[in-house]
Amino acid sequence: MIPTIRNGLEAASHNLSVVSHNIANAGSNGYKKSRADFYDTYGVGLGSLPGIDLGQGARTDGPRRQHSQGSLKATASELDLAVSGLGMFVTTKADDANPVVFTRDGSMRLEDDGRVVTWDGRSLIDSEGQPIFIPVQRENANGERQLLTAVNISLRGDIRAVYGSEVPNTSTAPSEIVEVGTIALVRFNNVAGLKAIGSGQFVTTEKSGLPNLGTAGEENFGDIQSGNLEMSNINMTDELTKMMQAQQAYSASSRLLQAAVDMSKRLIG
Repeated sequence: MIPTIRNGLEAASHNLSVVSHNIANAGSNGYKKSRADFYDTYGVGLGSLPGIDLGQGARTDGPRRQHSQGSLKATASELDLAVSGLGMFVTTKADDANPVVFTRDGSMRLEDDGRVVTWDGRSLIDSEGQPIFIPVQRENANGERQLLTAVNISLRGDIRAVYGSEVPNTSTAPSEIVEVGTIALVRFNNVAGLKAIGSGQFVTTEKSGLPNLGTAGEENFGDIQSGNLEMSNINMTDELTKMMQAQQAYSASSRLLQAAVDMSKRLIG
């Protein structure tokens, strides 16, 4: 009896840990909630009839990510990106333990050298597999220096940079629009098989398979919404309900364990 009750305690503790982690990350951009899965375990008792399974409680089957769509939140930055539908952004960092990482967190920024990067300095990748650069200044055909004044990103992920005169009202040259490139998206045959490495970032595994590279709006990929961020897909009401259920299961298993220990003490004597 005691091993069965112990399995119940471990299952409830694991469920509490998963739910608590979800709640703690409810405000993280692009975070995907986990679900605690369990399976029944059986054993064969002395004198049991053939083909009769004896329940030995439940065992954990590891947390499983649920990659459903999170709600979109409008922001004031053109470099805040959200995927509405299927697809993940590709980011890279040569000197990192994971050189290629996939994420739904599209909070990007522009570095001084023109690189479009994530919050931790990973470069965003275009459809050609190269880091995306948007120079903050350039020279036009007349040799005049122009500064970056705006960035426009279409639903397909096409990036257009708008450049104007360095000194306003001193040049007759109009603003110029420069095609920068197209943001890449990837999808997986088994997205649930990706390995989470924290902060809404994932790497491939044997279960996930290799990434299928594409662009927004093509081959079942979703659209890229500039000026928006995808929130976590966590429903706080559901998570709090699960937490209460897990706490009650843990409390009940604790009481059962104490009763089983008291009975054993009385029998031993």
